[in-house]
Amino acid sequence: MKTQEKKRYLTEEMAADFFFVHDAIVYGALKKCQIPYNHPDYEDYVQIGRLKLVEAYEAFPKDLLEEEAFYQFTGYAFQKVKWGVLDEIRIMVRRAEREMPMPEDFEPMVVEDRSGVDEDVLMRDVYQSMLSCLTEVEQTYLNDAVIHQLSVTDIAKKRGVSRKTVYAWRQRVAERLVQYKTVLKN
Repeated sequence: MKTQEKKRYLTEEMAADFFFVHDAIVYGALKKCQIPYNHPDYEDYVQIGRLKLVEAYEAFPKDLLEEEAFYQFTGYAFQKVKWGVLDEIRIMVRRAEREMPMPEDFEPMVVEDRSGVDEDVLMRDVYQSMLSCLTEVEQTYLNDAVIHQLSVTDIAKKRGVSRKTVYAWRQRVAERLVQYKTVLKN
């Protein structure tokens, strides 16, 4: 029969002393992860590090009143904080990769006829949201085909690719827009 280990908890009374003693672990881990003080998200990473420090304290299996265990805790907590911060960096990088900026060469639509402005505004909004689900190359193709109304041959010449490549772009855009339409319906 296993004996159940007690999990320790950091109480509010202990928190100030705990962070006074161990906060340097957080700052050391941030330095190791190459996050400078002037990083725009520095304070967020400090808080993530402190949360991981508390998790390390609560999960550390040895008694921290023993001198040897205290030093072991320092290394253990440093690793836990560093890994937690690196995980958060990975999450933010993935999120940034999914968020695609508008292409630099994107030219907004100019409304010539003011009679159907409401409909044009709605169509422009739909068009903009459709662009967000496409890669940069696909956005460029769609702008050339829809906004500039270029033929496949003209797009191929303009972009310096074969017509077969432009047809492949058109196929990928069509597939993504079908997926986009499906997501909108749900």
